[in-house]
Amino acid sequence: MPTRLCAAILVLTNATNAVSADDVQENSPADKNITPSVLKVVFQDKSKASGLSESVAYEVLCEGFKIAEGPIWDHANNQLLFSDVNSNEIHRWSADKGHGVFLEPSGNTGHAPTFAEGVLGSNGLFFDPQGKLVVCQHGDRRMAIVELTEGKPGKIETIVDRYDGKRFNSPNDLTIAKNGDIYFSDPPYGFLNIAVSNPNENKMVFNKELRELDHCGIYCWSAKDQTVRLLNKSMDFPNGMGLSADEKWLYVNSSDMGNPHINRYSTKTGEGGLFFNGPFGEDDAGWFDGMKMHSNGNIYTAGPGGILVISPEGKKVATIPLPAPATNCCFGPDEKKMYITLFDSVAKLTLAE
Repeated sequence: MPTRLCAAILVLTNATNAVSADDVQENSPADKNITPSVLKVVFQDKSKASGLSESVAYEVLCEGFKIAEGPIWDHANNQLLFSDVNSNEIHRWSADKGHGVFLEPSGNTGHAPTFAEGVLGSNGLFFDPQGKLVVCQHGDRRMAIVELTEGKPGKIETIVDRYDGKRFNSPNDLTIAKNGDIYFSDPPYGFLNIAVSNPNENKMVFNKELRELDHCGIYCWSAKDQTVRLLNKSMDFPNGMGLSADEKWLYVNSSDMGNPHINRYSTKTGEGGLFFNGPFGEDDAGWFDGMKMHSNGNIYTAGPGGILVISPEGKKVATIPLPAPATNCCFGPDEKKMYITLFDSVAKLTLAE
């Protein structure tokens, strides 16, 4: 989860007490009564873009974040949850209640030793088959689960925080199979030295003092026997991921700014490699970050040029140009709406009427 805004990021404080949305003042839905703008979709193969209109409505829902990330739709409570990574918070938004803090601290609670200047809050969020919220925690260096009671967060428990006896780097994003198995990426962004990094020049400096693993892995945690296996360790910056409809393949974004691409791996053997690396237009700024899978098999991903739609065959189907680089995305209840995070804001795309 790299960002051009590194120089402006404030260092996280090591908060230890959780705060729920009931402890903060709400922002009224009326505070964001903004007329949506219209974005024209660029199609590369319209015949494979079912569920996507020629133009989509773009509406900012809330803003003022440091690094908005990890959006997921909470079907049970009809709300959107998302991380603000460098504020160490999970936020929520709904049409009837507006925006508020859902959980604080969200990713750095003191569970593990951290690099204080790193990117330490929660990142990827996902609901398991039992409706429990699974959280990637940079600072705590673990996959954790949050108990929910009537839509409110409760106890946070560790799912897994080590591989081969060594602490993870900073679990970043995840996807969950139908049987509850959790696939997650573990890049080094918790050790990013913000003060001396310059993403605009593709200069990313990482502190290695507290790292225990010599690789950035892609892992699978088994819900059946509660063990973790290393699926693949060939990517330097594994990030957002999604499963194919038959769950035989895992797609993984690389957030390497100098080499934007998507890999694909067998969920059984971990074997695989390059799946998509363009083409991109000359003005397609950005990199691959978070992704979500559409029921038709297409991949919707934050990438160079906006939100890219990529077919299961690895071909670009369409591009939704955005006013600013996105970090992640998720679908609403019926896939007609998509919610996207764009560093300092959260927006809604109406993909189809």
